[in-house]
Amino acid sequence: MTLKHEPLNSGRNQAVAFVCIATLMVGCGSNPTGPGATGTSLSGTMEVDGISLSGLPATQTMTQMPFDPATVTLISPFTPSHTGIDINTITGGRFLSPGTGIVTLIELNTGQGLPGGTNYRVRIHLTSTGLNALYHFEVDGSISDQTQQNNILVALGDRVTAGQHIGNLISEGQYAHVHFDILDAGGRDAVQCPLVYFSPAVATTWESLYDEKILERDRERIEDNRGAVPSLPDLCNTTDTPSS
Repeated sequence: MTLKHEPLNSGRNQAVAFVCIATLMVGCGSNPTGPGATGTSLSGTMEVDGISLSGLPATQTMTQMPFDPATVTLISPFTPSHTGIDINTITGGRFLSPGTGIVTLIELNTGQGLPGGTNYRVRIHLTSTGLNALYHFEVDGSISDQTQQNNILVALGDRVTAGQHIGNLISEGQYAHVHFDILDAGGRDAVQCPLVYFSPAVATTWESLYDEKILERDRERIEDNRGAVPSLPDLCNTTDTPSS
């Protein structure tokens, strides 16, 4: 698949005219780490924060990794206490929609994640029953509202397709990453490892990339004499793993 490059400062602020600012959440009406404020329209269609999920399938198997693997530097696993997968990239790392969906949240300056930074978030609902992908861009530093907007390449209410470029990670420090979740209508209380929602082929590719990046990190650890290399945990874990 050929991925179209979007410049980091492409002037796409017109595409985010309805951005939620953390201090001005009027009109957003949702818990950004949950499925959103849900309701039903007069026609019986599920709505999230007033956005209709009409036309989305009731179920969907994801066919696209939610990032461009060429920009990935490290992947951190899912555990019960870390309910998502972290993807570290070089600055400008490209993030993609894993399936067909509708953008139901865009938020700047979230006040969550890495401390002392300006982080931003995008949510895409993937099914008419509430399944959604949540991308929290944690920059490990401070960037302006304009830079955040320029690196969110979708607008609230947009319909997106599998593989569509939805945003970039601006990396201001070595810990910059995107925390990626897939949540169902139960939100955090029912969260599962994101890989369960992907096709077997995509899940296998993601696992292989995770192994590759962990082994690269461990080789650097040995070369720098930073102690014993920890055992390699799975990408999806049902128990917490020792910190590495």
